[in-house]
Amino acid sequence: MSSTTLSALLARLMPYDVYERHAVTSRLLTMALGHLDVAHVLDVGGRAELLARFLPWPVTSVNVDGSGRLWGSGLALPFADGAFAAVVSIDTLEHLPGERRESFLRECLRVAQSHVLVAAPFGSAGHSAYEARLDELYRAAHGAPHPYLAEHVQYGLPGSAEIDYWAETLPAARVRRFFAGDYVWQGKQFERTIRQPHRTGLLARLAGVYADVTSRALFHPIRLREQASATTNRFYLLIQKR
Repeated sequence: MSSTTLSALLARLMPYDVYERHAVTSRLLTMALGHLDVAHVLDVGGRAELLARFLPWPVTSVNVDGSGRLWGSGLALPFADGAFAAVVSIDTLEHLPGERRESFLRECLRVAQSHVLVAAPFGSAGHSAYEARLDELYRAAHGAPHPYLAEHVQYGLPGSAEIDYWAETLPAARVRRFFAGDYVWQGKQFERTIRQPHRTGLLARLAGVYADVTSRALFHPIRLREQASATTNRFYLLIQKR
């Protein structure tokens, strides 16, 4: 078995949600930049080295919480215009208030030479309501808000109308949309992790192990679509500068 094959197999042992967003990002960026032998990618809001496991090009990550290679805000990136072949932002947009999201996208476009790829939870009415219920469940179980989920509820998930607006107003850009995941199935997985610490006994522990194993990407193929389904979990915007 080659090292590349082994690395790909080990990556699929990640939880599905983590694997999907990075694997789809890799697929779409390879489609967009495949003609380039050398490209430098900026990951805005990403953690150091994680996206680099999925891409054949060097990645620089910036984050405001210190988890990236560099400290930096997506609203004022410390880079020159066109400093990177492409800019990626995975599950960051939903942590910004709605009025700051367009500025964030424009700043990503500024430092990108050709493409920006943005991924975030898709804000359908059903998904937003489901996350609000999960937020209440987490608060009841732990006595405090979940650090990420609370912001999903507070700021709202980007939905179809917001995506349409960006596609129409971003300057000199062509926007393609892709969708993946199932918020019902993935939400149930998260709900189990909320309830699990409060359950005791052998059967509860075995159920926890089963839930953990079956959440791995190895058991769940990615279905990438160009139209959202009723239970779509995440959208991907591939934005090409003209």
